[in-house]
Amino acid sequence: MVKISAYEDPKKSPYTLEYYDSSWEEEYMKELEADDSIAKWTKNHGLRIKYFNSDNKFKTYIPDFLVEKMDGSIELVEMKGTHLLKNPDTKKKIEFAKKWCNARNITYRIISKYQ
Repeated sequence: MVKISAYEDPKKSPYTLEYYDSSWEEEYMKELEADDSIAKWTKNHGLRIKYFNSDNKFKTYIPDFLVEKMDGSIELVEMKGTHLLKNPDTKKKIEFAKKWCNARNITYRIISKYQ
């Protein structure tokens, strides 16, 4: 079971609370807050990317973070354990997310580490 916790009073988010699923996400939130190149960020972005999974079933993918940099560029960031990157459904999510982002001039970024 995933334990959900809250990062309180972020300065670069429009919300007073940002929920995270892991200490790894919390660490990233702190990095975003401290990074002078970041204008704003949120996990509560409301973006949904439709895709077909490896069984050709219609699914919805919710990326982890929406980040805007000071230069105006936008990134969609997904935190993903290295062990999941070869998963067929993860590959499909990434494929569709990249297409979705490219159509909108948004950078899609995966942050991965062994968990």
